[in-house]
Amino acid sequence: MTANWDSPTKPTSEEAFNSMMLAIDQHLNGLDLHIHQRPFHAVTLIATTYGEGQPIDLFHRATENIDPYSVLGLMNRAREWYDLRFGDDIRTRPTIGYFLVALEHRLWKVRAPGGYGSLILVCDRQLQTGRPRNLISRAPIQVNMLDCFEGMTQAYATSLTDDAIERIEEEFMIGLDALSLLDVLNHYDEPLFDQARADYIHSVEALVSLERSYGKSRRDTATSAEKVMKGLLAVRKIPFKLSHNLSALAESLRKEAGLNVNVSLAAKIGTDASVSYDKPVTKSEALEAHTNLQALLSSLLPQIVCG
Repeated sequence: MTANWDSPTKPTSEEAFNSMMLAIDQHLNGLDLHIHQRPFHAVTLIATTYGEGQPIDLFHRATENIDPYSVLGLMNRAREWYDLRFGDDIRTRPTIGYFLVALEHRLWKVRAPGGYGSLILVCDRQLQTGRPRNLISRAPIQVNMLDCFEGMTQAYATSLTDDAIERIEEEFMIGLDALSLLDVLNHYDEPLFDQARADYIHSVEALVSLERSYGKSRRDTATSAEKVMKGLLAVRKIPFKLSHNLSALAESLRKEAGLNVNVSLAAKIGTDASVSYDKPVTKSEALEAHTNLQALLSSLLPQIVCG
């Protein structure tokens, strides 16, 4: 992280401090770090540049009776600088991606919660958004499924029927398992899995974007499934044809890899390149294919994790 870092002299004035922070932010931007990643790396950079063995202070401490230009003072002020400059952009909820749930005449983009340790999932009409929470805890963290729905309001959550809650619970777990599989596969040294995850993300965005690119979503859905199945064959050293026949790939996984893959479901996901160009695709067709993809990936998760 310190490579190519032309560190300025340790600041002793407010002007020098702001110049240092702008230089740090420029350096971190050059490393292609997202805004929310930069405060932590800024603190680390200050500690390694000026600290001379000073422990890295990862958590904010009171600044009273601390020299503002000491290493500890600079680390504390660096976090404050990012907070004042970027606001909510530096805060992010742990997630492994987004999936879709069709509910009551609306297509919802849903955050799949992630994190270290255990999560307890509930589906409670009383939203938790905006309430103070202790995110540093040894106990399992409780996550309300409805809080993960982008745009969910308290009024809407309160109006949900018992049947709607039951459906949300079911579809949430399918979407979460689908993304969990893609997350697990990313730990393999197989480029096809990275490409499959990217195609999945593009498929979601194409369905919910203002442009409503249903043909693109339909194609990305098919290529995501194709690359997952080809990747599973590749890591097992099982040869496969360079075609786009999802049914054949599913059959190979069943017969040669011993995986219980739903061949008919794979066939419904499959399509051809024409959907990316002039072949018309409706919203319902694109959504059905994406829903089938989530079901296919979800069914594979326990077989991959426990296999």
